[in-house]
Amino acid sequence: MIGTRAPGSRDSQGFSLVEVIIAMGVLASVLISVASMFILGGRQVKAGKTTTEAVALCNDIMESFAKQSFTALYTNMGAASTDSTKTAASNVVTSPLAPWQTQITQKLANGVATATVTAIGPGAPTFGSAVGIQLTVTLNWNELARPESITISTIRF
Repeated sequence: MIGTRAPGSRDSQGFSLVEVIIAMGVLASVLISVASMFILGGRQVKAGKTTTEAVALCNDIMESFAKQSFTALYTNMGAASTDSTKTAASNVVTSPLAPWQTQITQKLANGVATATVTAIGPGAPTFGSAVGIQLTVTLNWNELARPESITISTIRF
């Protein structure tokens, strides 16, 4: 007989409900994975931008200190020639880093810069007897509820 089907044969066209539900589940899981990658990528881009801004600020602070003479480098930080180390923070009003705090706050969440000068030389050097000074600038801030920091250091002779 032409045009007749045997009972129970699967010669129909289309998908069953179970196949459609399984396909929708697979599609949904793939789309969720792709969407989460976009979110993670966006976070990484923001973190990279913030880190770049922090490095630029750190370099700017370092360059402002590099313009100073050997003696002015430690005296402007408030150190005496008998001291061997001195640290200043940008969130202290009398600090030489205080002018940078507004820019740091604008670009970095809870950002604070610290600069440390350390006398280098034989024995137990003080700034008066030092042959060199190590200058270290550190920026600390919070990024996505995690503490982050950048440190740049140089030695002046």
